Amino acid sequence: MMLLKTPRVSSALKAVDLLQNPAPLIIGERLNAQGSKKAKECVLNDNFEELVKLARDQVEDGAHCLDVCVATTERSDELEFMKKLVKLLSLEIDAPLVIDSTEPKVIAAALEQIPGKPIINSINLEGDGSRFHLLAPLMVKYGVPAVAMCIGPKGMAKTPQEKLETAELLVETGKKYGLTEEHFIFDVLTFTLATGEAEFLDAGKNTLEGIRLVKEKFPNSFTTLGLSNVSFGLAPHARKILNAIFLYHAVKYGLDTVIINPKDVIPYTEIGDKEKKLAEDLIFNKHPNSLADFITYFENSKGTAQTSAKKVDVDPTWPAGKRANFRIVNRLRDGIENDVVNAIAEKITTKFNLVQKDGRFEIDATKDMTHQAAILTLNEDLLPAMKEVGDKFGSGELILPFVLKSAECMKASVAELEKYLLKEEGSSKGRLVLGTVYGDVHDIGKNLVKTIFENNGYTVYDLGKQVPMQKFIEKIEEVHADAIGLSALLVSTSKQMQYFVEHARKTDMKIPVLCGGAAINTNYINRVAKEGGIYTPGVFYCKTMFDGLKMMDKLVSPEKQQFVQEWKEKIEKWKEPVFEKVEVQEFAHSGIVPVTPPVCTKLNDVIRLGPKDIDLDEVWKYLNKKSLFVLSWGVRGQSAKDSEQEHEVLFQEWKQRILDEKLFEPSIVYGYFACHNEDGKLIVDHPNGEKLSFDFPRSSKSKHLCLTDYFGKNDLVAFQAVTVGTKVSDLIDKWNKEDRYTDAYYLHGIAVETAEAMAEWINNKIRTELGIGEKRGLRYSWGYPSCPDVSQHRIVWKLLEPQKSGMTLTEAGQIIPEQSTAAIVVHHPEAEYFTL
Repeated sequence: MMLLKTPRVSSALKAVDLLQNPAPLIIGERLNAQGSKKAKECVLNDNFEELVKLARDQVEDGAHCLDVCVATTERSDELEFMKKLVKLLSLEIDAPLVIDSTEPKVIAAALEQIPGKPIINSINLEGDGSRFHLLAPLMVKYGVPAVAMCIGPKGMAKTPQEKLETAELLVETGKKYGLTEEHFIFDVLTFTLATGEAEFLDAGKNTLEGIRLVKEKFPNSFTTLGLSNVSFGLAPHARKILNAIFLYHAVKYGLDTVIINPKDVIPYTEIGDKEKKLAEDLIFNKHPNSLADFITYFENSKGTAQTSAKKVDVDPTWPAGKRANFRIVNRLRDGIENDVVNAIAEKITTKFNLVQKDGRFEIDATKDMTHQAAILTLNEDLLPAMKEVGDKFGSGELILPFVLKSAECMKASVAELEKYLLKEEGSSKGRLVLGTVYGDVHDIGKNLVKTIFENNGYTVYDLGKQVPMQKFIEKIEEVHADAIGLSALLVSTSKQMQYFVEHARKTDMKIPVLCGGAAINTNYINRVAKEGGIYTPGVFYCKTMFDGLKMMDKLVSPEKQQFVQEWKEKIEKWKEPVFEKVEVQEFAHSGIVPVTPPVCTKLNDVIRLGPKDIDLDEVWKYLNKKSLFVLSWGVRGQSAKDSEQEHEVLFQEWKQRILDEKLFEPSIVYGYFACHNEDGKLIVDHPNGEKLSFDFPRSSKSKHLCLTDYFGKNDLVAFQAVTVGTKVSDLIDKWNKEDRYTDAYYLHGIAVETAEAMAEWINNKIRTELGIGEKRGLRYSWGYPSCPDVSQHRIVWKLLEPQKSGMTLTEAGQIIPEQSTAAIVVHHPEAEYFTL
């Protein structure tokens, strides 16, 4: 099947944007037997378990994708080894893979094995270009991108112009096969700066300029670098410093992805000024002794230099405004109110000092100095602090929980400052009506937007989740809003954004629309804005809360007219992407042969478990800590490694708190039913005699799998539904209203992961009751690739009646409360997860 051309790659269960915000996308390099001693040892010793662990460690360290290379001179079975390894990785690691081999047949075999959309590493036009011509058809067939080395018939491109010309040749050659810019991840090549040879003195500058030229010429393509090449031959610590500085500048020049060991990435801000200057002198070849100075410095430090965390402490001699600013940036809540009060007092004496005029002092009595000083404190000290926090989040220096702690400090400071403002004048920068669209129960992203906007001086009217369009319209008119913010997690509910804009267009509303959420992207929002005539007030895609903040700042500024006009011009030029057409065809049956169903003593029984029946300590043994820390709590990259113990302690504290305060009210319902494979549909017998029909889609992949195929004419199926209870959602809402953003965020994360752990715990119980062992009884949840239609939850609700256990459904079929999940359990021993 030809996949749609979108800037994403995927594993079986996870899709990753090639354009990360903040950049770059990190491709872990340690699973490469050509460059990693550990990986090579594992390959030579058939140590697949350790290779999987290497992969897992890189993901936990912050890698978005994994480069996989198993070629060694000692072994001749690269193809079979690669097939086995990528199969294991696909089952156990959720990061998309980058298939790295010099043998096109190895890449072809790996592509057939991987249930997702990987990356090919690599193609080029060296020699007769045979490698390109062998791999291009595979890129088209599987819809996958490839790392395109800037190597042409004349060899490796070294100057910026050569790099651009080679990229142009690659694109032009690719057109013959139907390849577009989106298929290419250009590696413009970088060479070591450690040789001192005249030929490579400008290699750093040339690489950076090459990135800029290629991105300028092919804006829909992507760029990458094997970062460690730039420092090859230098001492270990010197390499880390040079790599970090080069990466920082490469991203500024347009680098989208980087191949590196994520554990070795050092934040630019943590490198000393001396080391920065030495590295930048070398990269930009600023003087003849730049290499010698760089090497001498690290030799004298004997390679033991370590970047140390900056001491976070308030200097009492600083002006009060600076102290307040520092507390917000560094999440130091205690004492911030006093700093705000003192900052206002200091500004009264410095900004509004008595002015001598004609031999006497005069005061402009028409202004309230306290009010004006408070406004200055807000604009000069507090808001810049939150801007710095946003910039650090955008550059990857701060993880989300730290942002929320800063927001709590900001909220406390603003609460104190408001005591000194004139109520009738107000101090709001603007008014935003905000909500999650109708049919959507997810609101964690929307809550983050509210938090950041309020702490940057805006008034936010949060209408909650599942908000009908009419309610949005009424609120906009009531408060004379400057903009509306719409959030949606699912593709199905994101259509509400389109409905709102269509209504606004027809009724000539003048409200700018900010849209965000996992279900949408730039193309979708551009389409919404343009179809039926451009919606002139503007429809803006906001990937993150800080993107939304930047948009809002523009919309309430004197630059609004120019900003919207520039947006309109971009929309006028925007064209709908042309996707490859897929021939509609009836895919063949998978060939799966049903097996004899297990013996079930509880057929037609619906079993309910309440809080007294569920031991959360047992459930938490099934909780995926990596998912909790990385996905739900947002701890990634080096910060994850640095705070690993801290987050383990936090996890233990939250578990105890949940038990002590009874924050969860867990409920589970499951049951076993007779079922029948009839005409490609799964028919389930309801105890009341009704026949309920599930119509599962068939995969277009080579196996053509379909869930129905795992069942015979007379078979057995189990269903399950779990929830942590409604108390959690209510408590999260309450804490957000009390400005306890961090607690709400952490509770939301552990509630989501606990629901998943409960699902795994009861799934294991079902396996035991059916006597099918640990390797059988896969559970498939609706919304995932093999059963994407969440409206089928309604059929499950007829069978299990989960509403009796506190779980209800929205009109679109989503489960309320949000921290709940439902699944079908398949007993067939050959059952596997698959994509469509």
